[in-house]
Amino acid sequence: MSDEQPPKRNSKAKKRAADKEDAEAKRRRRIPTKSELQQLQKLYKTDEKIGERLGGVPAYLVAYWRRKKGIPRYNLPKFSESEIRNLWERFGDDEKAGLELGISKAAFYNWRRRYGIKEKPAFLKLEQLEFPFAGAAPSVGSNTLYGKRTVAQKVFARLLQTQTVPVGETVSVEPDWALVGRSAAEVLGKFRELNSEYVWNPNKIIITGGGVSSIGGHPSANDRRKVAEFARRQGIRSIYSVLSGAPYQLALENGHLLPGQLLVSCDMSPTVGGTMAGLAARVSTEEVARLWAEGTIALPVPPTILVTISGRRPRGLFATDVMYETLRQLRNAAVDGHALEFTGGMIAQLTVPERITLASLASETGAVGATLPYDAAVRRFLVHRHPGKLTPLLPDKDAEYAGLYQVNVDQFVPILAGPNGCEQIRPVAEFEDAAISQVVIGSVGGGRFENLRIAADVLKGKEIDPEVQLFVIPDSRQVFLEALKKGLIRVFIEAGGTVLPPGCDANAIRRIALADTERALVTGDTTLAKELAGEKGECYVCSAATAAVSALNGVITDPSRYVR
Repeated sequence: MSDEQPPKRNSKAKKRAADKEDAEAKRRRRIPTKSELQQLQKLYKTDEKIGERLGGVPAYLVAYWRRKKGIPRYNLPKFSESEIRNLWERFGDDEKAGLELGISKAAFYNWRRRYGIKEKPAFLKLEQLEFPFAGAAPSVGSNTLYGKRTVAQKVFARLLQTQTVPVGETVSVEPDWALVGRSAAEVLGKFRELNSEYVWNPNKIIITGGGVSSIGGHPSANDRRKVAEFARRQGIRSIYSVLSGAPYQLALENGHLLPGQLLVSCDMSPTVGGTMAGLAARVSTEEVARLWAEGTIALPVPPTILVTISGRRPRGLFATDVMYETLRQLRNAAVDGHALEFTGGMIAQLTVPERITLASLASETGAVGATLPYDAAVRRFLVHRHPGKLTPLLPDKDAEYAGLYQVNVDQFVPILAGPNGCEQIRPVAEFEDAAISQVVIGSVGGGRFENLRIAADVLKGKEIDPEVQLFVIPDSRQVFLEALKKGLIRVFIEAGGTVLPPGCDANAIRRIALADTERALVTGDTTLAKELAGEKGECYVCSAATAAVSALNGVITDPSRYVR
């Protein structure tokens, strides 16, 4: 018998075989469709960045796909020196001038540097100041930034086609959108009591099937059928089924809400409507029914409080924590009946889903509306949802506010609101090691893709505590599909969680309500917290990271040391 060992496989041969397998895998990679490539080109512009987004595809391969599908190379917009100089002399501000051209602050700055326009103008052009000379009335809708007007005033002025509207004045306007969710059947009944045959404008009405916001009463199947038949007869196209998702999430992700628009609704958390630099107002079901019939609604022009949020977020801090800590600091301010206008460097750090969370939770302050600034993040969010030109309304540089508040997040920590409301807002660290029995990631304001991704990053490859029930409720079908595509749903199920349908109704929420003395965490709003708590349970609102980390440990846990 020979002692010779069989020759080992050459390492170079192994490497060649591995390279061949990688090449074959890349060859089999699914080629994006034409529409997908066009959407990626809108967002990422160059073949190199598109390739990075597709997972390391070479730029030459992306270019080849483009040519085969007849998609030309992306050309950056061309602006002449006179255009750039004129806007710079009008605004003296890169961000405001960039908005006029539909480009970002950084892009306008680069154009200005390209043409050697470096000095700040000594004075702005007279046409921008628009002094009220005798006999010369300013044009309606002119883009002045020196009229002492807030965004709320400009929204109402646009609808009334006037230059300005005094704060506190009640005006009759035709809003851009009327949204109804769980109250649709009730609004329909009151509309019929007015003996009106047709709605004023079917293209301005959004009807959703309700969803988890249906706390306190779920529309019956007969009611939903009546509403669907009514919408079909009236030609209302923006109608969504009961399991499509939460009302405001549907309005936003389908591109209904645009900068500078006014939305009215008789459902919860109308402040979400201000995410796209617009304004939303909550009204009664009677007022919505009358709006359907007559086409106008009387609303007061609210005074505005400016809230400047600055600083850099510490690790483990998310939009929910920021908003509840801001709410705690504003507790002694007279916010009721006011609109909140957010600004500051911190806002620029937030993604659009995080801004939606911020805007939705603003209703907890008692504010009648909340407006977030229009910037590059909002423009990117809307670019493939609304192909037309966007005309944002910016607050005047000398706008007059009812109050000014400065908030710095540098020292903020993760927050819990509750129990069963937002009367108490305290750091998570004060509740460390308190046992929990249930966690709900989702519901109104808490089930957007960003929240699910944060929770999945924490739970990936782990299992939740056996004493904890974890429920995940995506905010919409689109969010559910994206989470399914990215593998988040599998992460939740493998971790021991239960994924409920998007926009699941109040009856499903009640079935997972707490027993006496049990404690739970939710990422939605305090309305859901109160519903789940029952008579003797405790339910707290927190960020998705806090909820996920606590589900793993079985006790309330500060997420700062668990997230990047």
